[in-house]
Amino acid sequence: MAEQAVNMAVFGSDEGVVSAEAKRVFTEWTQGTDSFAHEIIDGSCATVDEADSLCAEVIAALRTPPFFPGPKVVWLRGANFLGDTVQARSEIVQRRLEDLADCLGRLPVQMRFLLSAGGIDKRRSFFKKLQLYAECREFTKIDTARQGWETELSSLVIRTAEKRGLQFSSQALELFIHRVNESSRQIASELDKIDVYLGPSRRQVTEEDVELMVAVSRTGVVFEISRALEAGNCRQAIALVNRQLEIGEQPVAIMRAAVIPSMRNCLVAGVLIKTYGLSAANSREFEHWIASLPAEAQAIIPRKKDGSLSVYPIFLAARRCAETPLHVLKKRLAACADADRALVSSGLDARDIFYKLFAALTA
Repeated sequence: MAEQAVNMAVFGSDEGVVSAEAKRVFTEWTQGTDSFAHEIIDGSCATVDEADSLCAEVIAALRTPPFFPGPKVVWLRGANFLGDTVQARSEIVQRRLEDLADCLGRLPVQMRFLLSAGGIDKRRSFFKKLQLYAECREFTKIDTARQGWETELSSLVIRTAEKRGLQFSSQALELFIHRVNESSRQIASELDKIDVYLGPSRRQVTEEDVELMVAVSRTGVVFEISRALEAGNCRQAIALVNRQLEIGEQPVAIMRAAVIPSMRNCLVAGVLIKTYGLSAANSREFEHWIASLPAEAQAIIPRKKDGSLSVYPIFLAARRCAETPLHVLKKRLAACADADRALVSSGLDARDIFYKLFAALTA
């Protein structure tokens, strides 16, 4: 039986990891060979005709034997027409991809094919054949709509930070994962900034370092406001809301996305603490504890879009309001409801409403 050529497909929604892994494989495969022996073909295209031409170019490159000693690597880099796109659904492109898959099955051992792509439609016959002729590695972003995403993202950040010799305090890590998104590329970029800022003499990342160096994303602002209110930091909460109002964010949107959920989470945490003896030692134990609660207790916990319990915000609230009496937590949530009505129905300035509310919530 003839020896099979070496091929690989690296794809997935986590573009940073896909790009880095494909580059690593290409470097490994081409090490010690002449750079002119290999071909890198840009896989970005906008039309069906461009996708068809790209496939034809790859096939032609794979059918052209190497002119130098050693293997020849053909890298289709950053292909954007293999997912559920207009180009991929075209019969012309589908036929051309079938030709490419058949070509891979007949490659001589001195030829190597490397594919990197943001996504590949796994329902298509091209992917099924690709699995036969190439090693497929998929890298997907962490799904922040799924329960437990904070733990997954924390683990990713810790692993990435350790490669740079960085260590996070628990508060710094908590703040970091809510300021960045799930993209490993952004995580690496923000860690590089922190690495340079700290310098070689300090490797411990503090909460203050994250606040100074890591930009707050749109979704991160919601966490920041909630965090400030739960910690009783009126000044920071006001500054964050003012910043959002200045960039045109609607006052009611701020109230209902950040303020009301924060106070509701505190009340839910307070009820669970007083009624069921909840303990907020760490997030993983907390999740197991929540899962063991009776149905009537779980019914008061907010849920995510996928229907799963939104546990992590309750865990954070439980750590910060464990000693607050229930009647105080109820009073705070009622104050939020009054402020929300004022924003909708009164002619009062939104800033005045927020200032008075935050003073009451953090008193």
